[in-house]
Amino acid sequence: MNVDGNTARLAKEVFQGLDYIPINFAEHHINQIGQDSDGKQDDFQNVMEQLIMADDIVIGIPVYWSSMSGYLKTFIDRFADALDAPLAGKRVYLLIQGTAPDDAIPYITNVIKHLCRRFHMNYMGLATNSKEATKLHNLMDNKEEKGR
Repeated sequence: MNVDGNTARLAKEVFQGLDYIPINFAEHHINQIGQDSDGKQDDFQNVMEQLIMADDIVIGIPVYWSSMSGYLKTFIDRFADALDAPLAGKRVYLLIQGTAPDDAIPYITNVIKHLCRRFHMNYMGLATNSKEATKLHNLMDNKEEKGR
């Protein structure tokens, strides 16, 4: 996974001028459900704690073979270990990037919306290009200004 690829570029457009802490799943070891860690630290709880501390969660997804990356899928699967996580009210924004992500967008969006419903988070919208990223940025920036 390219940590400086198109998904990261789109995220920078969304966050332009805003404070944020990026979490790149490629830089964390998160076990599959039922997987033995083989002595490696499982970072799921650490990443989850960062989400709990956030007001806004932006999920950037590179599309590989018409689906989300395995890193994100593994993390979402592990939400079964955090059914009582205090995520209610968090605003979730979605970024989807790839060579031809159109066939993957409905599936990925459905998964993220389902996750939002289950944890009572607010799905705020999707960006796949710079124009849409600007709209998400404006949503986040206006929320920031109202909170000041």
